[in-house]
Order: sequence, then C-alpha cells, then structure tokens
Amino acid sequence: MKASLYIAISLVIAVFAVMPLISSSSIAYMLGLAFIFVVYCVSWDIVAGYTGQVNLGHTVFIGIGAYTTALLSSGRIGMHLPIWITIPTGGAIALLFGLWIGVICLRLKGYYLALVTAVLPLIFIQLANIFSGIFGGYEGFSVGLSRGFSPDISVRYYIAMLFMLVSIAAMYAIVKSRMGVKFRAVRDDEELAEAVGINIVRYKLIAFCISAFFAGMAGAMTVHYRLTVGVDLFDIPLMLAVILSVITGGIGTFYGAVIGGFAIFIAKNWFFRMLADALPVPVSDDLLLYVLLIVLILKMPEGVVNRLEAFLSSRSQ
Repeated sequence: MKASLYIAISLVIAVFAVMPLISSSSIAYMLGLAFIFVVYCVSWDIVAGYTGQVNLGHTVFIGIGAYTTALLSSGRIGMHLPIWITIPTGGAIALLFGLWIGVICLRLKGYYLALVTAVLPLIFIQLANIFSGIFGGYEGFSVGLSRGFSPDISVRYYIAMLFMLVSIAAMYAIVKSRMGVKFRAVRDDEELAEAVGINIVRYKLIAFCISAFFAGMAGAMTVHYRLTVGVDLFDIPLMLAVILSVITGGIGTFYGAVIGGFAIFIAKNWFFRMLADALPVPVSDDLLLYVLLIVLILKMPEGVVNRLEAFLSSRSQ
C-alpha cells in the first residue's frame, strides 16, 4: 500500500512539474495559488484535525503573515527588507501571535473557543480600515513588481510548488512523530491523555503555534506571488473555504486536507464560476461553495479520503 501511495504521489508531482510547459500562463498562475492554499488547509488541520480544537480564526495568522511581509518589504513603513527575510518573519510574527492567543484561549473548549477565535479576523479587518494609511484600508495595497518572486509566471509557479512540498513534508513529519501521537491522544480523550501524563494545554499550544507559523508563511508567500495584500486574507469566505476543503478531504487524515484544499480551490475559482455564469439565475460562486459545504456535512461527514479507504477495504475483503 505504501509503495503504491509513493508512486501515486511521485506521478502527481511529475504532472505538476510539467504543467507550466503545457498549459497557459493563467492556468499556471491559478495552480500556483492553489499550492499555497493547500498549506492554509493543512496548517488548519493540525489544530482542528489532530488536537480537536475548533479554531475559526485561522485566517488571522494568514493575514498577519501577509501584512508583516508586505509592510517590511514594500517601503510603506520606511523599510525595504529582502523577501527572503520578510517571509519567515511573517511566519514568526504569526507564531508569536498564535502563542499569545493560545495562552489566552486554549483553556476554553467547544463553542467558547470557536466564538473567541471567530471574532479575531473581524477585529483585524476593522483595524486595517481604521489605520488605512498604513494597511491600505479595505482595498489593501500593492507591494510592487520588484517585490514579487519573478515577473515570469512559471518561476512563481515553481516557487509556490516547492513551498507547498516543503511545508507539507515538514507538517507530515510532525504529525507522524511522537508529538503527533500526543496531539491525537488529546483529540481522542483529554481526560485519559492527562491521566497518562500528557500536558494537554501544552500540546494544544504547540499545535496552535505550528499551525500559526505555517499559515503565516503561506500568507506571506501569497503576497509576493500575487503582488498585493488585502483584508481578503483575513475574511470569513476564506475561512469557510479552508473548512470546506478539510471536511471534503477528511479532517484529521492529512492527505484529506491536501486533496480537499486543491480540489476546492480549483472548483471555486474555475468550475463554480463557470457554473454560476451558465445558470439562468444570478448565483455567486461563493453561494455554490456554501451549498456544497452543507451537502457534504450531511452526506459525507467523514470526508472523501475516509470514504475511499472504507470502500477499498470492503472491496479487498
């Protein structure tokens, strides 16, 4: 099974590696954004899927990473730091904010944690508007062509692809380590985990910080990929898209977040837009996405990966 999985992954990577050579620049551009979006999804799954914490403010970390790199590199606050410094700085600032929020919030459970984290992106969106001279208001601002990865779409595509592969590999190593085992123990039964000596608050906080760091890095990558930063990196539709992606693939399965993230991003930015244009009544692509979320929760709450594994197991018996 593992050998066939590795072969399948290698084939998928090989296909993506040649995509800029056989597709248009617009398709390559969209796929590059999809790679970064996958990191959004996997980093959220670290907290939601592996420790069972309902964080509805994950876009805060994405936005903090994005605005940190944009402000430090664009000259808007008088600094023109190289992007190879500002991108990891964006991840580090998001991690520190995640640590601060985690210390305050992670003693809460269930709806209380969800409510507190859900409010955070709304606060940052309002701050971006109040201090519009710095953050550019609701419209955001451009970092300029000189602060992009490259004027060549293919180069940007390969940078985004490499970032996704390295980030996924790092997070996979974490969830398969002894630390990942403790994350799952906290998720499955907090009282039992605490009884066997696991500090549940500590491991929730570690997962929160790991999630924040990779989300912040991904937000920073987005800025230098698309050359703009805006409050859309904080907003609710992005959070819902991340949740839908992980649920679609299978929360807590790791591969599910990867598959779901890529599939939902492509569906939202290509298939649903085409479908919305083809329908006789005015319908937005976001509305179609939300309808799909409801249907999937009702019909396939375990996700595609778990459903597929169950099907293959039944066929092999």
